[in-house]
Amino acid sequence: MKTKYPVHKDYRTINIGVPMYAPLLPLFQRMTRFLYAKQSVPSTIKCQKLTLKSFDGYTLPMELFSPHTANDKSPCILFLHGGAFALPANDFHKKLMCEYALGSNIKVLFVDYRLVPKHRFPHGLEDCFAAYAYITGHAGELGIDSDRIALCGDSAGGALAASLIHLIRDRNLTKPLFQMLIYPVLDARQQTDSMKRFIDTPIWNARQNKKMWNLYCKNPTTQAYCSPMQIPSFARLPKAYIEANEFDCLRDEAIEYARQLQDAGVEVTMNQTKGTVHGFELNWKSEYTQQIIKQRIAYMNQQLAVVD
Repeated sequence: MKTKYPVHKDYRTINIGVPMYAPLLPLFQRMTRFLYAKQSVPSTIKCQKLTLKSFDGYTLPMELFSPHTANDKSPCILFLHGGAFALPANDFHKKLMCEYALGSNIKVLFVDYRLVPKHRFPHGLEDCFAAYAYITGHAGELGIDSDRIALCGDSAGGALAASLIHLIRDRNLTKPLFQMLIYPVLDARQQTDSMKRFIDTPIWNARQNKKMWNLYCKNPTTQAYCSPMQIPSFARLPKAYIEANEFDCLRDEAIEYARQLQDAGVEVTMNQTKGTVHGFELNWKSEYTQQIIKQRIAYMNQQLAVVD
């Protein structure tokens, strides 16, 4: 079945969706973890499994992807995967982390934060905060340059990255160099034009988005740090790269979030991709997909370059 929207030719046959029915999620979580584990890592990257204790004593799994060419003071990206707060990282997330690591010669720390329906907000966010605090507190032993740490998150991971930036600022940790928000979830109010229009787009749409918020947080518009768009202050935040897809219900909230950051004096690089749908990286072999990924890597290289 083909989508009715005039999307780029490489994405016209993508017609899968993320299940947002709580009783089915454990099954889909197991399936997604299988796909992630099955995806290989290039021989030029070392993958190190780590754990830490999160805020409530939970043992949080992490993985550190390190190119063989990385040194003992490498930049690092904390990678927060998407999946509607409900699914673990999948195979294309592992591919992305490897591309980022090799493309920028950086280390990438992946955090396997807790998911709904078993663990609702703020568990996932606090897990991500614990991982960031771990990087900054153990940079030397991890071979990471503490002055060159950044955040990257896609979709629900973009929501976590955006909220985490505010949390880092308010808890007085050293701020990351930048935040990279890839087609992020940002506004629990769900009142934008794209949210009203794209109710049946492939992979992700407004109907699924509503179910996601209902599963993720009991009162998303009132619980602090849950809905990034509604956090009162955007002051003193690091620069941002924000990506929005043309045929994505989340498009307009990403554009508005960029505007609010700019109004607060934050430097923003906005990339509005054309003809794209949410999670377009599912067509990994597409030349257009690879072009967009290269644009992200170019931004990373620019921001993480050593300045003498």
